[in-house]
Amino acid sequence: MEVDPDKIEPFKRFMGILSEEKQKMEGCVHHDFFSDKQYVNVYYSYTIWESQTYLKKYKKNPLFKEVTKTLTSLCLAEPHAWTVENVFNTSSGHEE
Repeated sequence: MEVDPDKIEPFKRFMGILSEEKQKMEGCVHHDFFSDKQYVNVYYSYTIWESQTYLKKYKKNPLFKEVTKTLTSLCLAEPHAWTVENVFNTSSGHEE
């Protein structure tokens, strides 16, 4: 996510709260928040869900709508999300 440089602190506060809320959600196995080493206003959010079913539930949750709205207001460009699978560890039962 490319954050407006003037909104980095509110973005970090929001992401801290979001991380706590996501980790309380049923099916959330892990959530991390990373900053880019080269670009000070670029960040990445990484969530592992127990299954695709839990990811779908999250996307239907009011929290997801709030996240989308808030991130859109804090970022310079629309944030993107991808659903990926771990190529080397597909037997864990987790979907990423």
